[in-house]
Amino acid sequence: MTRLTEQQKQLLFDYCLGITSEQESALAQEIIFSDDEAARLVASIKASLSPLDAITPEECPEELAEGTIWRAQQAVRTGKVQLEQLLAAEQHRKAEGGFWLSVFGRLATAAVFIIVGTTAITGFKMASTYAHHRYWQTQCEGQLAGLFGAISNYRADNNNQMPNIAAVPGSPWWKVGYQGPENVSNTRRMWLLVRQKYAKPNDFICPATKPDCTFQCEPKDYNDFPNRNYVTYSFRIGCPKSAGDTPARRVIIADLSPVFEKALQSAPNPDGKLIVKISDELLNINSSNHTGRGQNVLFCDGSVKFLKARHADISLDDIFTLRDKMTYEGTELPSSESDAFLAP
Repeated sequence: MTRLTEQQKQLLFDYCLGITSEQESALAQEIIFSDDEAARLVASIKASLSPLDAITPEECPEELAEGTIWRAQQAVRTGKVQLEQLLAAEQHRKAEGGFWLSVFGRLATAAVFIIVGTTAITGFKMASTYAHHRYWQTQCEGQLAGLFGAISNYRADNNNQMPNIAAVPGSPWWKVGYQGPENVSNTRRMWLLVRQKYAKPNDFICPATKPDCTFQCEPKDYNDFPNRNYVTYSFRIGCPKSAGDTPARRVIIADLSPVFEKALQSAPNPDGKLIVKISDELLNINSSNHTGRGQNVLFCDGSVKFLKARHADISLDDIFTLRDKMTYEGTELPSSESDAFLAP
């Protein structure tokens, strides 16, 4: 048995909190099974965290998260001062009092330990969860910024034109992964960036989704992304009547649309059919990429913003649906450029 390093202890602690990746979890389990000290440490941490199992978790609004964490930290510091005072008083009573006074003092000390410990654990868990979400949100922002760089390089080499394909009106834009000669899916034009080496296949997978798929084939052998697992972003579908104008704040890419996600997961293959009826739920949920907290959006001026609601400007236009459209078959197009529509 070897002494655990600080890095291994940190890994085991993160594993107990449930914030490790699949690869990190496998490494933590290997350490636990092969080292008695690691097994005892994990058992001790889980025992300390067990009181949290009785707490029903609630999503904390981001605007309150930082203040809440600060107040939790203040409570911990205050609790420590109270604990020190109580311990000093208990030691004094132990010297002067009898048996029962000592018992009551120890019970009070134990109560303070529980309160301070629970406050510290809850505050730390809240801080860890908030930091965890912020980390993946930032990673996704950076990835979208990288995609804007790929698009800019493509435009510089192609007469300032966006990646585009000639598709027949009424083509099913939802057929991600279709490899036939017909230009159908809305993702195929973005695949041009991969085929022509402006971007890598995995650049189109949001880091927050923790993908376990790695593209190992030649992009030139594919006409589109291999399947939906390789693309977790949604792209703007342009108006066919557009004069080619590109407003500075027009949305071009966002985290995966929640409107069509379940329907596409249940579709057996790209040759199936798509029918989606908009419900109140579908109108009010955010992308699953960031656990429903919001979605990162890339604008055509290169800026990236995390939106907590599904509109990008004061018009309140839903970026994931068409105006006055409640049923979709996967061939619909916006009637104007002011109606942002990102799919699938």
